[in-house]
Amino acid sequence: MKKTLAAALIAAASLTAGAASATTYWVDHGVKLNARSGPGTHYKVLGTFSPCTRVHVVAYSRGWAKVVIDHHAYWVSAKYLQNRACGPVYKKSYGY
Repeated sequence: MKKTLAAALIAAASLTAGAASATTYWVDHGVKLNARSGPGTHYKVLGTFSPCTRVHVVAYSRGWAKVVIDHHAYWVSAKYLQNRACGPVYKKSYGY
């Protein structure tokens, strides 16, 4: 019984520590990203993130990232996040 309780406490502490550490990501430029209530397309769209929006990822689930912005949590497709800030986008100039 004591071993089970100790294992549960250790597991709970590690989940809390993992949730407390967030990684900064940005929405890919050129993408308006749906913010959902859960990790899947069948969950309700709560809003959208504009390109280059900075978010903090706190969890992942099957290709979805749980992000926090302004103390609110949303789920977004992780494939549309990048680990660097958006830089200026220059149009090619051919000079003719």
